Formats: sequence, C-alpha cells, structure tokens
Amino acid sequence: MKPLQTSLLLALGAALAAPAPAADATGSGLLGRRYVEASAFITDYNDSATNSYAVGTAVNIPLTAHFDAGASFQHTWLEGDEGENFQDFAAYLAAYTTCGDFRPFARASLAYEWWHVSDDPFYQIDLGSEYLVTKRLSLSAQLSWSEFLATDWNGGSFSASGRANYWLTDTLAASAMLGCGEGGNWSYGIGTVFEF
Repeated sequence: MKPLQTSLLLALGAALAAPAPAADATGSGLLGRRYVEASAFITDYNDSATNSYAVGTAVNIPLTAHFDAGASFQHTWLEGDEGENFQDFAAYLAAYTTCGDFRPFARASLAYEWWHVSDDPFYQIDLGSEYLVTKRLSLSAQLSWSEFLATDWNGGSFSASGRANYWLTDTLAASAMLGCGEGGNWSYGIGTVFEF
C-alpha cells in the first residue's frame, strides 16, 4: 500500500476510535453530527451522450464544537464501458460557525484516485453554508475547487453543489443532491444518513 493511502486509512481509524464530544447539532443540519452515509449519483456530461454512475459511502465525526473530520469512498463507472471505472478515497477536516439559522463552513479534503490510466492524489477546498429550515429539514450550498497534485494534470476546476436533507426519524435522514461542474456537467444524487 502506498504511503498516502496508508496515512489516509490511519487518519480514518483514529477519527473513528476517538470518543464523540457533545454534538453541536441542535438543528436539522449535518454539521456537528456523528453519522454514516450511503449515496448514489448520476452525472450527465455536457459534451457526451455517455453518463457516469457512482455509489459511495462516508462517515463524519465531530471532533470538538465547530470542527468535524471524516472520510469518504466512491466508485464511479461510465455507462456501457465496464472497464472505464475509478475509485476515490478522501479524508477531510471541516470548520463551521453558527449565525442564526445559517452555518457557514470551510472544508479541506485530501484524496486519492486510482484507475487504469493513473493513480493520483488531489485536494479539494469547499466553502458554503447550511441553512436550518425546520427542525427536520436543512438546505446547504457550496462552491468547491479541486486540483490534482500530479504534474501530468493541467490545473484544477470549480464546481457548485446543493443538498436538501430531511430527518425521517431522530437518527435516519434522506438527502437529495445537485451539482454542476465546469463545462456544464450536471450530477444528481440521493443519499441515506444514519446518526450513531
């Protein structure tokens, strides 16, 4: 296993083993909650008749009030081409504050992508906010910049995304997600969140 992959897995293990502090989650948002998530996405590429599909999982751990850490894994494949698939593993740290019903946040992720062409690390910076609509419903929006660290990739890219999250019970939520990348590529997703 490569050093970066080992470091990411060790960071995830340490976060999961850490005791959870009192959650700073008095509303319907996801920030400040200890949860696992399963999700599925479809991406419609603007310049191609081929879509891509993805399934993923994630975990979020509150470290202290206003700081979360987490990790995610996603498997993506292209429609009609079983050989064209890739995997992403990411670990992140998020900081947020509370301004009434808004929770502005900043998140930094370090990730690794491997597929048949090459294996490369990349980073992503997210800036956004949650909005607590009701005790069960929250909306969030973010602007992201991601860039591969390898020298054979040319620059990075911006993307924007939004999410609606609704708590069906005290521990189970359903989410709908929408994203748009540079070039007009749109992604649509659904997710299930379980707080533990």
